[in-house]
Amino acid sequence: MSTPLKRNRSTPSEFVPVDESAGDLLDHHQYMDGSLPPGIRPAKWSMKAVRAELEAMAGDERWDGNTRYVSLRSVDSDYNSTIPTMWTTIHWLKPGERIDMHRHTPGSLYYIIQGRGYSTIDHYRIEWEAGDTFSCPSHSWHEHWNTGDEVGLIWTVQDLPTYSYNRMVSFQSGDSDEMSFLHKSKG
Repeated sequence: MSTPLKRNRSTPSEFVPVDESAGDLLDHHQYMDGSLPPGIRPAKWSMKAVRAELEAMAGDERWDGNTRYVSLRSVDSDYNSTIPTMWTTIHWLKPGERIDMHRHTPGSLYYIIQGRGYSTIDHYRIEWEAGDTFSCPSHSWHEHWNTGDEVGLIWTVQDLPTYSYNRMVSFQSGDSDEMSFLHKSKG
């Protein structure tokens, strides 16, 4: 005799049958032919084009320190990534502006192209200026402040595509008690 299903808030009350067309059978050769991704060509982004895009965004009210960045995307790569396992952005922070406190599953590396300021990462404070590089481990609370008189240009590299592929991307803003998981299931 089986025990009745014990319900909690996440237990669905209605179920949908699995669509049989969602699965397939492959022999050895079919699997091997489709298991390796196609080649990725090298890509190049000019700083002149990056600056022009960011300058246009700087005059637009839709963008603030949190969202005023460009992604360096390879047209050959999945997940809008720079290369299959890395995502690169360049942020434009106006003097006195910040990227709000938050945390996420991907880790980050930062290179300061231009500007001066500081970042807090958990209970650490890192002062930075042009030419500096620092890291932010996965799931660490962090924020970035431009304390200088010129625009801050921050080059960021994250391992976001790896987390995306494995459906493990989460994000939490500093003023929230909720961790948001950024994946939606199909169907």
